[in-house]
Amino acid sequence: MDRYSGFAFDPADLQEDVDLDAERRREILFAEGSLPRWTHWDVLGLPWSAPVEAARAAYLEKVKVFHPDRYPGKRLGSYRARLEKVFRRLTEARDVLCDEARRAAYARETAPADEFARMELRKLEDERRSAERRARLARQSPLVARAARVADLVRRGKEALQAGQVAQAANDLVLAQGMDPQNAEVAALAAEARRRAAVQRAGDAYERGLAAEAMGAPARALAAFREALEADPRHARAAAGGARAALAAGDAVAARGLAEAAVRAQPSAGFAHEALGLALDALGARKEARRALERAVELDPKLEQARERLKRLRWSFLG
Repeated sequence: MDRYSGFAFDPADLQEDVDLDAERRREILFAEGSLPRWTHWDVLGLPWSAPVEAARAAYLEKVKVFHPDRYPGKRLGSYRARLEKVFRRLTEARDVLCDEARRAAYARETAPADEFARMELRKLEDERRSAERRARLARQSPLVARAARVADLVRRGKEALQAGQVAQAANDLVLAQGMDPQNAEVAALAAEARRRAAVQRAGDAYERGLAAEAMGAPARALAAFREALEADPRHARAAAGGARAALAAGDAVAARGLAEAAVRAQPSAGFAHEALGLALDALGARKEARRALERAVELDPKLEQARERLKRLRWSFLG
């Protein structure tokens, strides 16, 4: 069966004048077009819940096709941006699926219905046994019961952290901290769980932003990128993504603010200065835009959009 069955290729994309053969073009176009509906497993070509070793090996194989640096000296045209988009998603998939805790959480989120039902059944059974134990202790002594409840919450919180279920871990550990505020171990665990939950929320929102951006929905993308920044104000890629989305939505002022946030969060990132340069250009601040884009290209010479816009700005100054 043709693996591209049902996928509609744009003839103009297939006929673009680039140094790629027809099959490689189809492979790149198919991968880029499928990103919004693919899970991390799909991106790496793996079955659900594949082990970490398989994810690592699959990533290395995919990089051979989708890393832009694999095509030195070749004219890639619009395919460079497509490759970068797919490569970025491959890297995100690897980061999640090669981290045991994050992989466990993601496997739960994406589990097939029958497997999810089994996991829920096991969870309910564990909770029932814990409740029975607490009830027995409560009949013996309220203080003992309270200590047992704290210990139970800490146990559950640690297990949830180990499984990558950071939101659940944060809930349990914060509750335990409220019941035993003098416990230094519980306070440290609760702080770590809150931090990891915020990072996870930011990552999830960032992925939704990328998916909305790929589908041509700038307003939805902007909302998702802003949500990521609320959870993690230092998420430079979310800030730069928000700047792109704001520009696409016609709000250059918001784009500038977000791009400046990206630069503050990661001053050495070319993509952040690129976002700022594009926003400044949209506002008519050509001199400042030129400086920002020059810095972007200096930091990352492969930023094609920055190079093209910089070339245009230089010609306008000469004119």
